[in-house]
Amino acid sequence: MPRIILELLDHREIPKYLEGVADLDEEWALAEIQADADEWIAVADNGISINENRSERCLIKYELWDGPPPPLSSWDRSWAGSVSLTSGKVVAVSGYSGGTTYGEEFDLGREDTVWKIAIHRKSLGHEEFTPDIVGFTLLKLQFWPAAGMPGQ
Repeated sequence: MPRIILELLDHREIPKYLEGVADLDEEWALAEIQADADEWIAVADNGISINENRSERCLIKYELWDGPPPPLSSWDRSWAGSVSLTSGKVVAVSGYSGGTTYGEEFDLGREDTVWKIAIHRKSLGHEEFTPDIVGFTLLKLQFWPAAGMPGQ
């Protein structure tokens, strides 16, 4: 059974203009990703473009696992793939009117690594307060090394 090694709930609220999550040293990589308007997630080296522009606000939780995490079926949407990261440190990036804001840094602990990643999305709502009224989305990003951890 895989175990979670490290997790971080980014307490900084990500505003409506979330561009995605990028390697801390290569954040410009997000600008290079050519995602279709219908794509929810698009990936290139050092960047994960996340199309979450219908939500007014997002909170992101990062998790580092030593192997594939158990599936999460209660979330609205999920995606899985892989991404190569240079520094092994990621940060959420959002931009609006020429300004850029950043979430908290999450250190995966390994440079120049290909990571498997699962991204889960849940829009919050309650009774007659539907998700499109509340406009608040939770994102969970789960990382684990594609080749396994050292010593495995």
